[in-house]
Amino acid sequence: MISLDHLLLEEAVLTASFSCDLSACKGACCTLPGGSGAPLLDTEVDDIRAAVKVAWPYLSERSRKQLEADGPLEGFSGSYEVGVIDNKDCVFVRYEGDVATCSIERAWHNGESTFRKPLSCHLFPIRIARFGGAYLHYEVFEECAPGRALGAKLRRPLVEATKDALVRAYGIELYERIAALARGEEVEDVQ
Repeated sequence: MISLDHLLLEEAVLTASFSCDLSACKGACCTLPGGSGAPLLDTEVDDIRAAVKVAWPYLSERSRKQLEADGPLEGFSGSYEVGVIDNKDCVFVRYEGDVATCSIERAWHNGESTFRKPLSCHLFPIRIARFGGAYLHYEVFEECAPGRALGAKLRRPLVEATKDALVRAYGIELYERIAALARGEEVEDVQ
């Protein structure tokens, strides 16, 4: 475990290679079985509720029915999650052919929303745990094997693959310091 300012980083976050390969994994991160959806920050709850309107045109009838019946999220303060359908598909999933994608992000790309998607989705496969502060760890899912293989082939570090999300979460200066650590450079804590 590596400490950087207010963050704890699992070494694998700095050493792993990764590059999402949607054509091979088919958007598995949006359809992982297990009954729970993407974790949400409490500060994202209003964004998720507002996202229903902008995502609506991109959703299947199945997702629309689920949203009308149960809303977009589950849980309680400190433990919110995006809703899921049949213990698998995110309620905001949309399919482009056989590839699962995010309807919220589609609206964002089309300039219809200022909210891109939940931070936990954007950072994936990096996860944030809380132990008196943020702990970033790399969660290895079998469904992401194509991303690991492509990342290794391209020699693309995980921190580079998740740059936009890391910048969104922690700012460009801290991202640059995380990237420097990943390159094996010495970085001092700035508390």
